[in-house]
Amino acid sequence: MDCQGMVFSSSHSRKRIEKALQILPELVLKKLLFFSLYLLGAKVSAISSLVGIPEESGKTVIKRILKGGLPALGDRRQSVNAYKHQLPHPVIQSQQVSVITEGDSCLITFFNSEQQIKILQKHKAHLRSVILTLLQAGLISAQMASNALGVTAAHCLDLSEKLLNEDIAEVLLDKRKGQTSDLLVDPQVKAELVQQFAARSIAGCSVSGKALAKAVNGNLKTAISDRAVRWHMKKLGLMEIKKSLPKLVKALKKTSNHT
Repeated sequence: MDCQGMVFSSSHSRKRIEKALQILPELVLKKLLFFSLYLLGAKVSAISSLVGIPEESGKTVIKRILKGGLPALGDRRQSVNAYKHQLPHPVIQSQQVSVITEGDSCLITFFNSEQQIKILQKHKAHLRSVILTLLQAGLISAQMASNALGVTAAHCLDLSEKLLNEDIAEVLLDKRKGQTSDLLVDPQVKAELVQQFAARSIAGCSVSGKALAKAVNGNLKTAISDRAVRWHMKKLGLMEIKKSLPKLVKALKKTSNHT
């Protein structure tokens, strides 16, 4: 079978894989893809990289399928009944909703009416509320919700359960206030940081957060973290003059010789 002349659609692929994941565990689907590509003549190493299964594990999958048939797709450590329990609930299997991510947006399509909802990913509370509502209604799987929100399926289920009993503001909104203090850095430390940055820049030494933190802490007997140093370097705009400062000093020296 020669597939060289076939055209593959990435968008169709995403939609079809998402539908397959509604009724198949992810590992089973990967094994199916691995075996199918192997039959079509692809190199095992290339398949391993594409599908996300280690090469040796992929070879084992091939051997087991050729020896034991389709049952080899399951987990040999579990019974048939245990494997059946991994399958999604029947309500999920008949779902009629597709959720895919394209660019900076999440597209939710209802197949029965061909209506589509588009939500920007940066609108996190809106996106989470819609996705979790679909999950609660059994219209999408936890795995599909996980892919859309960028969190684990377990966390999706946890948020969904909380949303049933709590207000959306309590569950979905990010209530972190950000940096409320100046990372415990007083004016003396800031002055030393600027001094060390300037001196090291002119001397051609490293001005990394780690190097500057070591220098500041050594001189002032403090314990400022690398992170705090990097934060203040960014806040003070020091990295913007990293290259221009030595050039400016040289230029001033030349000018001073003529004045």
